[in-house]
Amino acid sequence: SVADFDLNYFWHWSKFTDYVQCVLTFTGVTGYITYLWLDSSLFVETLGFLAVFTEAMLGVPQLYRNYQNRSTEGMSVKMVLMWTSGDTFKTVYFIMNQAPFQFSICGLLQVFVDIAILLQVYLYGYYPQKPVSHTAHPASTKAL
Repeated sequence: SVADFDLNYFWHWSKFTDYVQCVLTFTGVTGYITYLWLDSSLFVETLGFLAVFTEAMLGVPQLYRNYQNRSTEGMSVKMVLMWTSGDTFKTVYFIMNQAPFQFSICGLLQVFVDIAILLQVYLYGYYPQKPVSHTAHPASTKAL
């Protein structure tokens, strides 16, 4: 449907088959493009960087949602601790084994995002934010 292409409804598919069709089309098109450009080191390096950068940014939506809500309620702190330990070990491995630069940079980015989320857990848990007070307009107030 038309709503499937409206950014306000992005990933709010009207039918599951539309979602499957989009994923299959995306996979087919990107797979074909990759096949055509496989001999280009610039393309392969860019694709590789985009892959590790995308993985490095996985925690950012959670970080942003926590910031919007001024809360980490409902979020699994154990999961973030596991992310942080895994990302730390992975990054140390990359650095010690002199992996390509983009791996170490993106690994460090992941660790920083994880630490930022853990800081939110601390700040919002120990210093809860006061709810924003809304002033009622006298004209819109109704007697019960």
